[in-house]
Amino acid sequence: MKVITVANQKGGVGKTTTAVHLAHGLARAGKRVLLVDFDPQGQAATALGLKPEPGAFYLLTLPDPHMAKQWVRPALPLSPSPRAKHREGLYLLPGDAATATAQIVFNAQNRPLDAIANALQVFRKSFDVVVIDTAPSVGGVQERAVFAADLLVVPTAVDYLALEGVAKVRDFMVRITGQGWQGRLLGILPTFFDERTRESRQNLNLLHRHFGDAVLSPIHRSTVLRECSAEGLTVFEYAPSHRAAREYQALVDTVMKHL
Repeated sequence: MKVITVANQKGGVGKTTTAVHLAHGLARAGKRVLLVDFDPQGQAATALGLKPEPGAFYLLTLPDPHMAKQWVRPALPLSPSPRAKHREGLYLLPGDAATATAQIVFNAQNRPLDAIANALQVFRKSFDVVVIDTAPSVGGVQERAVFAADLLVVPTAVDYLALEGVAKVRDFMVRITGQGWQGRLLGILPTFFDERTRESRQNLNLLHRHFGDAVLSPIHRSTVLRECSAEGLTVFEYAPSHRAAREYQALVDTVMKHL
């Protein structure tokens, strides 16, 4: 079982959109995938047409993580839709507002860095891949979710603050590598890219200049990604011929080479 964590300490950079599309894309490629939502907003469930639930809370707080298995849901929308296709093998451990309480408890207990990595082992025989969506925070759950990762994907909006946010993640990676992290950075994913604006072009060039080959092909700014989330569908279902679908498929193809 491989663990892929989608993380950035900055909010509003497309983490949930990326985690959901990566998980669905890997399931479409034949992998058995569990999407774990550690964001208290519970938007991974909403994006797939499901209801936010406290599954992540129980994984983080119960002494026996096996008990969290009962909260794993097939990623089938609550309102059946003929457009929700090829979700065989895709499952969700949902989160909701209770996850914020779990984060407080988790931090207060000063759980070891490998706490989430150890908890996820209960899914080792059931899934090929676990994709983790994280909240924009420093330390605590996010730090341990990154430590659990075999591969780390860092979405970053191509704006003025992009370099600062990614630099913090890089420093964070260096620190946990010194504490025994065995994973690696799969790549930095530029999001909300708009080649029509000078700011987007300049900041994408700066990302390439500072991080080189670690920068993945960008995801363009697109209203279709907001529209499909509102419908509880991924872009692979909502607009499969759209550029956004091709761009997220490129990310899936890149990840598949490392599984």
